[in-house]
Amino acid sequence: MKPYTGGGGRKHPGRRTSITPPDGREVGPAPGDEQESPRKPRSRPLRHWMGHLANKPREEPLDSVEQKMRDHEMAIAREIQENLLPKQLPKCEGYDIGAYYRPSLDIGGDYYDFFQMDSENIGICVADVSGKGIPGSLVMTMARSLLRMEGMRNPSAADTLMKVNRYLTPDIKRGMFVTVMYVILNTAKRTLLVTSAGHNPMVLYRKATNTCHLVNPNGLALGIDRGPLFDKTIKEQLIQLHTGDRFVLHTDGVVESMNSKQEQLGDHRLYLLVKQYAEKGSNEFSNLIATVLENHKGDAQQHDDITMVTVRVLPPGTSTPSAAAVPSIPATNG
Repeated sequence: MKPYTGGGGRKHPGRRTSITPPDGREVGPAPGDEQESPRKPRSRPLRHWMGHLANKPREEPLDSVEQKMRDHEMAIAREIQENLLPKQLPKCEGYDIGAYYRPSLDIGGDYYDFFQMDSENIGICVADVSGKGIPGSLVMTMARSLLRMEGMRNPSAADTLMKVNRYLTPDIKRGMFVTVMYVILNTAKRTLLVTSAGHNPMVLYRKATNTCHLVNPNGLALGIDRGPLFDKTIKEQLIQLHTGDRFVLHTDGVVESMNSKQEQLGDHRLYLLVKQYAEKGSNEFSNLIATVLENHKGDAQQHDDITMVTVRVLPPGTSTPSAAAVPSIPATNG
């Protein structure tokens, strides 16, 4: 995962992160234990394996012990990640809300969230943490908690991310970062306050003109700069919504979904899909796009998490039944 820079450009790649599964291999005495007999090998503690595979070349296959280590950490990371996802989508008069999430085999750091700020405002975010496994999941946990804490009491989307960045940056290791698209939906005024921390643009469908637009306020990813540059760079944009409009927040796993020919789905095709399915119910909309992604991928392996949140503006007074959040779909090789 990389911060979005527009025009297909990417920068600030995240470093590969450490993994920490157990191993059952017996080895010689650890440093400092030389007094023990060399004929009595001992297992090294888990902390020894922190970062054991971090510098291993990607093309080099894992041995059986390393594979067990990797699988153990990914299982823990997946459990952390899934426990943080919403158990229920908001029920909001005048709006139809849907979400879709599918993890990759190499669990990334995608998450989405909703939180009720007051009687009129709902905070909605989609985020992507660099790195995989437990380190990515722990950073995701911190980012989610900070965003909820600051967002609940702050009417400014940009100022909320400024405060989150100040708290988060000193506590994550160098090279890790979080991209976020954070919006505040005012359900009474039908406005959307949008801010982005280096994330993929939001797609906005306008029913009146049957067109799609990109909404991409300026901003750096969380964790890259501790304060001054981040605060100077980040902007927010206010959008007036109308009946029939739809907006879509997503992570780069959607547009970078790749088939066996190394062809990505691409931004343009996503915009065409949003336009094509814009008037469907939000759950159906999400599932239709997920089907297109699956067909595009074919037999290729999914290399990144896929996350999408969408909201359609309904006529005033219209309500949709509360629906369970889209469940996590198990990752597969195919």
